[in-house]
Amino acid sequence: MLRPPRSHEILTVEDLLLNVTQHKVVRDGKPLRLNPTNIEVLALLMRRSPAIVTQSEIATVLWGNGTLKNKNGVATRIHEIRQVVDIGFDVPLIHTLHGVGYRLAAMEGAPEKESMH
Repeated sequence: MLRPPRSHEILTVEDLLLNVTQHKVVRDGKPLRLNPTNIEVLALLMRRSPAIVTQSEIATVLWGNGTLKNKNGVATRIHEIRQVVDIGFDVPLIHTLHGVGYRLAAMEGAPEKESMH
């Protein structure tokens, strides 16, 4: 049985593009590799950009509910995504707001207070 083709949901924040349907990520024209779970977390950050996404909201993507079973699990996923999306590029896009959550946005003029892990 053939399924009808899905429309392609493409998210863009600055020079970062995510084709959600095809699980393809590109930054500044360079293809990036992320696993499917990290792509879902990145999609959440991009859909909500430049708003803050709480750790509980990310936990819902990771574990199916908003219960933070392990704060380090969320931080580990963000670290993995940051290694691919931010490292090697001039402007970091993923920012930590300690005790609150994460934001995906270019913040060139802001002082870099966020941790990189």
